[in-house]
Amino acid sequence: MKHLFWLFTFLLLCSSAAATEVSRIAAIVNHEIITTLQLDKAVAQQRQGINDEEISDEALQRLRNQILEQKIEELLHKQRTRELGLQVRDDELESAITDIQNQNGLNRQELIQALQAQGMDFDTYRENLKTEILRYKLIGREVGAKVEVSSREIRDYLQDHIEEYRQEPTIHIRRISVDIPASATAGQRTALDDLMEEIRLQLTEQQKDFAVVLASLGDTASGDDMGNLTIAELLPSIQDAVRDLDVGGVSAPVALGNQLHLFQLAGRNDDDDALFERVKDDIEEKLRKTKTDERFIEWAQELRKNARVKVLL
Repeated sequence: MKHLFWLFTFLLLCSSAAATEVSRIAAIVNHEIITTLQLDKAVAQQRQGINDEEISDEALQRLRNQILEQKIEELLHKQRTRELGLQVRDDELESAITDIQNQNGLNRQELIQALQAQGMDFDTYRENLKTEILRYKLIGREVGAKVEVSSREIRDYLQDHIEEYRQEPTIHIRRISVDIPASATAGQRTALDDLMEEIRLQLTEQQKDFAVVLASLGDTASGDDMGNLTIAELLPSIQDAVRDLDVGGVSAPVALGNQLHLFQLAGRNDDDDALFERVKDDIEEKLRKTKTDERFIEWAQELRKNARVKVLL
């Protein structure tokens, strides 16, 4: 019996030692801790698919140190989100998961199976996604709301990266056409010229809407919106007619085949202002992200500097 008592005591001590080993404190972050168990689990996930023989002890230690720093940063962020009262509602989280499913063409069961194939259960994935959403909210609150991008900055960026955004110039044109009768007399040609001039005046001096003018002509004329075209896509005679037009201007009549045509320039994107309007939102988003990332790094460094962090490994 005494022998059994000492054996039991020995096993208990061994169990306690093992428990102590797996639950050692890796770091203290303000009033909370990161355990070696949490660290080892994160390292194991990072090493999935890597053969033990492919990583040296020195490389493994660097990996552990990097992951510990990440865990410290994550905990500092989590503490700050609690201080600010930031939360992720269940419906927000569910909506985010549904969006991910739709983007990847998966239903819920297929998503769960895909996660399991990567060694992750759905609850862990859900918690990780919740952490990411909270992080975006934190960035928006602490950094994003304070980032501004000026029109001058957008123009300067465009100038420095002009070749990335410049496209072959296009013009937006509309057409109104009338038939030239076969063997038209001089009087008929004069009448056609007068009609075309009247149409041109309605579109320019009277500034009537193109669709209204075209509809008023009934069967006398045909026409359409030709959309955005490059100069090279137009016949030489049309190129000459529209090249020097201002937006809203109408060409002189152009004879092609058995018709007379008027071309109205509805718009062009071959100038700097048009290019700026086309790309400014894209550039602003890019500059805002760059600024936000830079400011976030500064903010995170300041947060770490003001925290009480002690690494015990």
